Amino acid sequence: MVQRIGLGLYGNQKNDLSVNCKMENSFEAFSDFFEQGHNPMFIIDLKSYKFLNVNQQFVKNHSRFERLLPLFEKNFKEIELKNGIQLEQDGIEFLFNPVFQNDDKVLIQILELKPYLNSINTTSASHLFEESTINKLLLNKLPSGIVHTNKKFESLWFNDKFHLLFGREIEDNFNFIDAIYVKNISQFWNKIEKLNEEGGQVSFSFVIHNVKNSSEIFINATAFFVGEHHQLEEGYIFILEDKTENLNYSEEITKQNLALNQINHELDKFLYSVSHNIRGPIASLEGLMKVIEISDIHTVNELKHHLRLNLRLLNSFVNDISNVATNIHTHVNFEKVNLRNVIEQMLFFVENIYDINPKISTEIPVDYTVKTDANRLGIIIKCLLKNSFQYRDKRKEDFELKLKVTQNEDFHLIEVIDNGIGISDKVKPFIFDMFYRGTELSNGNGMGLYNSREILKKLGGTMNIESKEREWTKVKIYLPVNI
Repeated sequence: MVQRIGLGLYGNQKNDLSVNCKMENSFEAFSDFFEQGHNPMFIIDLKSYKFLNVNQQFVKNHSRFERLLPLFEKNFKEIELKNGIQLEQDGIEFLFNPVFQNDDKVLIQILELKPYLNSINTTSASHLFEESTINKLLLNKLPSGIVHTNKKFESLWFNDKFHLLFGREIEDNFNFIDAIYVKNISQFWNKIEKLNEEGGQVSFSFVIHNVKNSSEIFINATAFFVGEHHQLEEGYIFILEDKTENLNYSEEITKQNLALNQINHELDKFLYSVSHNIRGPIASLEGLMKVIEISDIHTVNELKHHLRLNLRLLNSFVNDISNVATNIHTHVNFEKVNLRNVIEQMLFFVENIYDINPKISTEIPVDYTVKTDANRLGIIIKCLLKNSFQYRDKRKEDFELKLKVTQNEDFHLIEVIDNGIGISDKVKPFIFDMFYRGTELSNGNGMGLYNSREILKKLGGTMNIESKEREWTKVKIYLPVNI
């Protein structure tokens, strides 16, 4: 029979002092739990089967289970200890529960089970999870939410993480099922029915509305059926894992992949269009050079105009590509810019190219300023003016151009209005697409409006175009006031 050394004596024998000292060191982390715990506990040596130390509750209450100790000693030798040993005395069940093992020493906790089962439905009953302080501490530190419910899904016990997931005070008889949102409710009930019939575990997903954060929490849950053979009231244990961050991360990755695919598509289109737009003027130049080689002086002089035109187109295209790259990679330099001066400079530049003098109406104060990037704004204004000149209606007696600006508390509205050929309804959806040419009159490269809108995005603004075919076109530029 195992010698019970120091039952209530705390190792008074001299030959146990060194053993006790070693055990105090080995179980230093559990000293408070061991000495001040509410349940009887003792430490036993797996080799000698000796009781090495006991706590105060063991000393005070050992008479209640004293007749069980020889039976425990017998069972302890014959069966594996890790699941505990359940014994009965005077109609009361006791569980000799191993809560910690270090090398060949085991800390045993004695739990009284029968009173718990008889009083589980009373308000004063404590839950089995709380009867062991170590159990309660460990379960409250887990990253998963845990709740034990009865068969009506009313909560009997839950850990701290479960409380945090819901973000509110949880009242008595809190109904777990009523507080979650299951997408496929019929599938959920089928799984619960399977759990009742076959036991084991089932998994499912649902959403919790966190009241404190006003957010949706996405949960993966595992459910187990439990009963009296687990020393718990019949019902379920649900383990809840918060997958919100993983889901958001997955959605973000999906969005980034879609965006990357779009960028790759645009890049392929860009490279193809660049090569196509450069190849045309170069081929024309090569053809002109061959003609020049076999022509007389008079013919050469006539071909100079075509040479200049092709070189101008090629240079314009290179400038537009350069503007795209500059807009992407160059830092925006915000400063106070005189809007009237920028528009007049760009108007002078465009008038010299086309050698046309339109009827211009300007409603922009001489000292009107906007906080923006002067170079970028100049590129936008020049593009819009070139379009007005290029697509003027030659059938009309006068080419009219109106420039104006207004302001509210949010933005400056710059308008460029002309009486040109307008834009047809079938063309309007595509006017901001890269390399798109909407009319046979276009001799550009289809980069202008695309580039202008991309530059505006960098400036924090946007652009809108209204038009009536064969009558007028109005371009609206919105630049933020506060930036």
